[in-house]
Amino acid sequence: MTEQWQPPAGHQARQQPEETGERLLTWWQRALRWGTWLTFLGVAVANSQSVYFGPLEWLALSVAVGVSVWCMARPLGGPEVDLSQPQHLLGAFVSRTNWALLIIGAVLTTAGVAGAGAAVYDLSTGRATVGDVFTDIGVFLEGWFVELIAPTYDAELENTRAYALFLLILPGLLLLWYNAIPLFNRGNEFEIHADGSVSVRRGDSWEPLTEYQYASVVADGTTIRFESAPRGPAPVVLPQGRVFSRRYGVRLKSAVSAEFFRRLLAGRGFTVESPATGAGFTARRV
Repeated sequence: MTEQWQPPAGHQARQQPEETGERLLTWWQRALRWGTWLTFLGVAVANSQSVYFGPLEWLALSVAVGVSVWCMARPLGGPEVDLSQPQHLLGAFVSRTNWALLIIGAVLTTAGVAGAGAAVYDLSTGRATVGDVFTDIGVFLEGWFVELIAPTYDAELENTRAYALFLLILPGLLLLWYNAIPLFNRGNEFEIHADGSVSVRRGDSWEPLTEYQYASVVADGTTIRFESAPRGPAPVVLPQGRVFSRRYGVRLKSAVSAEFFRRLLAGRGFTVESPATGAGFTARRV
């Protein structure tokens, strides 16, 4: 027999979250930071035929770094709050994608595929042997590390065939995979009301989450899925990974959202199976 998880004793009333003393970035600070870095990337790509950065690239990089440092040092948005307790959850919550890391992952993967493609092509056409490929990789890595330690030294990396770029495939794919999970598992935006009830956004309207219509609920750290009995309503999927509060602009940890729904479902007559810790749980309607 599966042991049942027991919610904390006593009534858990909704509470306003406490401020941390820090402030958040405003929307225009985020836009400014994105704009400066995209400008630098565009300038670098436009002058990619040159091995070295020119004055324009250095200027764009300096502006991007300066703006990023200023944004971190002087955030001008509202106060940051602490959403570490389930009773602090109020308002709407939505899944968001980290586009910066997703783009970096795509760039690294593309560079890695290009390096691997160049090596395969040269091997298949006889332009290089396996020994040539490994030698080129060694020369590239050695020169790159030397230039990293001594920026004034020119290792003439442009004379290599850059087969070593294929090493970027693994970190690129890992970044893509990790940051694409919230993108493809966004679920429905949900809102927690002052009385502890939950509404789910469907299109342009909000509908109450009627827990009693569902037979089981499974949370895995990425989504919280409400499964209905046969002939019941369609399943409801709520986001759990990389979820942010619309009201406060801060991130909701998956373990906190799991604890909130564990308590909610236990109060609605569900049996929450043990162990029910962290971001995952399974609940079944009695």
